Amino acid sequence: MHTPVCQIKGNASDAQKALLDTQIAALNLPGFYGHAIMDRVKIVEVGVVTDEGVKDKETTIRVEFETQVELDMCNPSGNLHGGCAAYLAAVTTSVVYCLYDDSKYISMTLDTIFHAAGPVGSNIRIICMLVAIGGRISTSRCEIWGKENGRLVASASHLKLNLTPKTKKPKAKGKL
Repeated sequence: MHTPVCQIKGNASDAQKALLDTQIAALNLPGFYGHAIMDRVKIVEVGVVTDEGVKDKETTIRVEFETQVELDMCNPSGNLHGGCAAYLAAVTTSVVYCLYDDSKYISMTLDTIFHAAGPVGSNIRIICMLVAIGGRISTSRCEIWGKENGRLVASASHLKLNLTPKTKKPKAKGKL
């Protein structure tokens, strides 16, 4: 779902909010897996936090999404299917990287834990954060919460491999 920038809360700039919305659209192409599901996901809030107390003033990005659990997302018991929860975690934790840099990342692992049922018709909040950005490997985290009952439905940790080569600085000539 396209989310107008004016409807997205948080301290991120309008340009960052628009970039995130564009990134979701780029990953959500008609005819591909999950299109109908991601088309209903709305960006609620985008926060960019710089921790002044950490060496190099580490930047953390937190993004909150929202959607309603519909029948095409459910298992035969009428609850959010584990595969759908993992899909939501994979996509939402991937798009937050666009707010950090323009590197290309691929998934290495997606560890998902299922905590409680997310019944059909319920609203869920998907909260994602960048946890650590390394030279090659980075981690993002996701929690899926029931909006009405406040229960944790699922959580996930997503490790990504940075495919963008780092440029090496030329070695100094002569003696140091």
